This record gives sequence, C-alpha cells and structure tokens, in this order.
Amino acid sequence: MQALVEVARRKGSALVVGLDPVPDRLPSGLLEGREEHEAVFEFCRDVLEAVAPYAAAVKIQLACFERLGPEGMRVYGELVREASGMGLPVIADAKRGDIAETAAAYAEAHLRRYGAHCITVNPYMGADAVLPFLEEARRLGHGGGVFVLVATSNPSAGAFQEASEPPASELAARLVAELGEERGGGYPDAGAVVGVTRPEAGRRVRGLLPRALFLAPGFGAQGGGVAGVRALLDGSGGGVLVASSRAILYAFEGSGGDYRDAAAEAARTARNRLRAAGVRV
Repeated sequence: MQALVEVARRKGSALVVGLDPVPDRLPSGLLEGREEHEAVFEFCRDVLEAVAPYAAAVKIQLACFERLGPEGMRVYGELVREASGMGLPVIADAKRGDIAETAAAYAEAHLRRYGAHCITVNPYMGADAVLPFLEEARRLGHGGGVFVLVATSNPSAGAFQEASEPPASELAARLVAELGEERGGGYPDAGAVVGVTRPEAGRRVRGLLPRALFLAPGFGAQGGGVAGVRALLDGSGGGVLVASSRAILYAFEGSGGDYRDAAAEAARTARNRLRAAGVRV
C-alpha cells in the first residue's frame, strides 16, 4: 500500500478518483465519427490529467472496459500506463473472487501484465481467494496490495454482510487482519473496502482493523459525506482513502461547461472537504 500512501501524503490528499465511464454519458461530440472505445479513452485520459493535482490515486472499474470488448481492455491498459505516468497509482476495481490457479491468473493479469498497483478482491471463498493476489503483489515489490471487500457501500449490502452471527463483514475483517503484512513499515498490504455510507458497520470494522488502510467508496453520488468518512478513521485520524467516481466524472452534466474543468473543480472541492475535516492517510 505504500505506493498509494506516499502519493497521498506528498499531495496532502485522501481522494481517490474513480473511472467508471458510461458511453451514453460521455460529453456531447466525443462519440461523433469514432468508436466507443476511442471516445472512452479520450474522456478518461482528459479526466486523469484534470484531476491529477488533487488525487492520491485512481480507481478503474473493470466492468466499464470489459463491456467494450478487446478494445476496451486495451484502453484499460493504456489508462493504467497514463495514470502511472502522471504519478497516480492505480487500483483495479475488479472484485475478483476465485481461488488457486484462477486467482493467481487474475493477479498476474492485473498486477503484473496491466500494471495496477492494487486490486479489489471478494473474500467469499476465504483466504484462498485473497492470498494469490497478495503473493503476486509481494513478488512485484512495487508498494501495492489488495483491498478486500468488507462492508461495501451498496444499499442492500447490510442484508447480507450484517445478517449472520458473527456478521460476514467481521469475518472478512478478521481475514484482512490475518493475511496482511507490513512491508517496509506503514500499513499492511491487505486493506479493507468499507463504504462511507455504512458508518456503523465501519466503526465496528475499524475496531477489528485498527492499523489497516481503508478504501472508502460512496462519497458523493452514492450519498456518503464527511461524517461517514470520520467514522472510519483510525486512532491517529488517518487510515482512509476516499473514493469518488460519478460525482467527479460527470460533474459537467447540467453545467454546460467543459468536462475537464468540471472534473478538476469537483476533485479539488472533494479534496478540500476532506482536508477541512482533517481526513488524512
């Protein structure tokens, strides 16, 4: 996780900008006379350039590129390289959840071949679904790691993650604590995905993971705010990277302004709100 932490501290930003491009929501004119994947690449690259001064990292949603077919995956790879060239570590938001050789293949694909620094992983199948990703990140030694889904930001998550005894979110948190290792000091290389829309669950998870780095989605378009982020902070007031996607990516909608300027302003505003609330890494 150190690659993300170093950039966050250098920039004084806990903001992660998500790239979740939907072709139908691209700015007017980008699709004219060109293929969808070409327009998606230009849009995302321009947004990356616009938000780079304010973001600690970028989170790329794989589904939005997989649905474009082989060319979409090529665009994904190009965006990983573009982001890395701008000094933005990349989190592959893949939510993979397989085991053994299959999990190892996913890990090699995204962490080694495509070059993401971190990846999101579904722990439903236990440690076997997480370890291959951690092992690949450790072999690469580039300061990356894994964010395990623990208490996610979607509306129905609690019905599954909190309904049992002990809650599934607690089991996932204990898995993160068991598997994570400190590499070169700082945070363990296994972190947790904990939505800012789930502050009560987040407080319980933080109690189980006092030293882990949280990736906290749901800030902005999903309704999460600063109060939800505060519930996730560790004992020193840090430990959280806050992800915002649609609120930044589509900030231009309804404004009539340039999408790059709108994204930059939305990212700057989000970073400043987090700074003002004392949120840091």
